[in-house]
Amino acid sequence: MKTTHERFWETKRLDELNFDEWEALCDGCGLCCLHRLQGEEEDDPILTTRVVCRCYDLARGCCGDYANRFERVEGCTQLTVERAAEFDWLPETCAYRLRHHGLPLPSWHPLISGSPQGAKQHGVPALGAVLETDEIDLEEYIID
Repeated sequence: MKTTHERFWETKRLDELNFDEWEALCDGCGLCCLHRLQGEEEDDPILTTRVVCRCYDLARGCCGDYANRFERVEGCTQLTVERAAEFDWLPETCAYRLRHHGLPLPSWHPLISGSPQGAKQHGVPALGAVLETDEIDLEEYIID
């Protein structure tokens, strides 16, 4: 990964990041890969399930085809600067959400710890995730 500043996330706004810096902010927790449900009304709460899309690699704990995810998975949401501000369902530990609010990254974040497994080592990943199938009823897997 090439960045222009060693601790770029502390000095740049999200809209100033280059592609590599933007991608480096992701800690790989997989929580944004979980399916969500929302009622028909705009102000209905967004409910998170333990179900991940078919593209997710449960063994590795990450997207199995990250480069092609938008073509392969209908509804896969691309996180943008604008969406980081809108998506209050993003995990509280999400670096995009934290930096949008001007908050520091957690000490276990790969950019700080140097470990790509930082999120997993601190119990942050999509624990107990279930792979999506045609037979799954998402409502049965809602996380409280």
